[in-house]
Amino acid sequence: MSVIKGFFKKEIIAMLRSPVLMVAILIMPVVQMILLSGAITFQATNLRLVMQNAPNDTVMEQIYNRAIGTGFFVPVNIDNRSPIDAVQSGMADVAIIAPQSGLTKDLVRGSAEIQILIDSMNILKAHSIESYLRGIIMQTLLEYKQENVKPQINFNVRVLFNPQLNTKFFMVPSMVAVLVFLALLILISVSIAKEKETGTMETLISAPISKYDIVLGKVLPYVVVSFVVMLSIAIVGVIAFRVPFVGSQFMFLLSFLIFCVPASGIGVWLATYAHTQQQALLGLIIVAFLALMLSGAIISTENMPLVLRWISYINPLSHYSYLVRNIMLKGADWLYFWKNAVAMIGVGAVIWYLALRRFKTTL
Repeated sequence: MSVIKGFFKKEIIAMLRSPVLMVAILIMPVVQMILLSGAITFQATNLRLVMQNAPNDTVMEQIYNRAIGTGFFVPVNIDNRSPIDAVQSGMADVAIIAPQSGLTKDLVRGSAEIQILIDSMNILKAHSIESYLRGIIMQTLLEYKQENVKPQINFNVRVLFNPQLNTKFFMVPSMVAVLVFLALLILISVSIAKEKETGTMETLISAPISKYDIVLGKVLPYVVVSFVVMLSIAIVGVIAFRVPFVGSQFMFLLSFLIFCVPASGIGVWLATYAHTQQQALLGLIIVAFLALMLSGAIISTENMPLVLRWISYINPLSHYSYLVRNIMLKGADWLYFWKNAVAMIGVGAVIWYLALRRFKTTL
C-alpha cells in the first residue's frame, strides 16, 4: 500500500508541476463544453432561400415572406443568376420556382405546381428544408380563400447533387478532409516533439543549417505521406462507396496543396509548446477536436451561434471540407475555389508567422 501511495503522490506532484497538463485537464473540458453545447445542433437554420415568381404573384410573396419570417430561412441576393445556378454555385441552399403564369392565377383555376430545388450535400439540411417548405406552403394555402375554389398544389421537388440522399456521399468527402488534417498534425507535431524528447534537436540546431531548413525538412516528407493518404481515401470512396467525382481533378489536388499551408503550420505551432510526444498528442487532441466540431465536416456551421460561425470562418478545415465536398459532388467553379483558397492561405500565413517566431524562441 505504501508503494501505491508513493506512486500516487509522485504522479499528482508531476501533474501539478506541468502547467500544460493542468490546462488540458482542468480548463479545456470546460471550454469544450461551452463551445460545443452551442455548436452541436441538428436544427437547420440560416438556410439561404431564393425565389423566382411572376410579378404581382401575391400567394408566392406570402410564401416567401412567411418562410423568411420563421427565422429558418434567410434571403439571398443572386443578382441576375438563375435559381439553379445559385444552388449550383453554393450561393443558395434552396430555390422555389413558381409557374410562369403565376401561382395565384393557377390556384384560381383549381391546381398549380411549385418546383423546389434543394442542395442535398448536407442530408440533414436537405430533409429539414423540404419539411419546412412543405409546412409553410400548406399553411399559406389553408389561409388562401377563394369563393367556390378548393386550391390544390403539387410539389415538384428536385434534390440536387445527392438525389438518393446517400449518407456516404456526405461523409466520404468530409473524411478526406478530416483524415488529411489529422495525418498532418500527428506526423509533424509528434516528429518535432520526438526530436526534443530524445535530445537530437540540439544536434540539429548546432548544425550549420537554418531553422527554416529544419522546419521544411520536418514538414515536406509528411506532406507527401498525407498526399498518399488523401488519394487512397478518395479512391476507396469513389470505387467502394460509389461516391461521384464530377469536379476538376486538378482543382482537387490544388486544394490539398493549399490546405497543407495552414494545416502543417498548426502542426509546427503545436510542437513548439510540447517537450515530449505525450504533450504533443495531448495538444493535438484538443486542437483537432475543436477544429473538427467547428468545421462543418460533420455538423453544419450555419446552425451555430454567430460567434462560433466566425470561428469556423477562420478554421482552415472548414474551408477545405467544403471545398472537397463541392468539388466531388457539385463540380465547384473557380470563383468558389479561390474564395476558400484565399481564406486558407491567409490563415496559414498568420499561423506560420506565429509558429516560426515561437520555434526560434523555444529551441
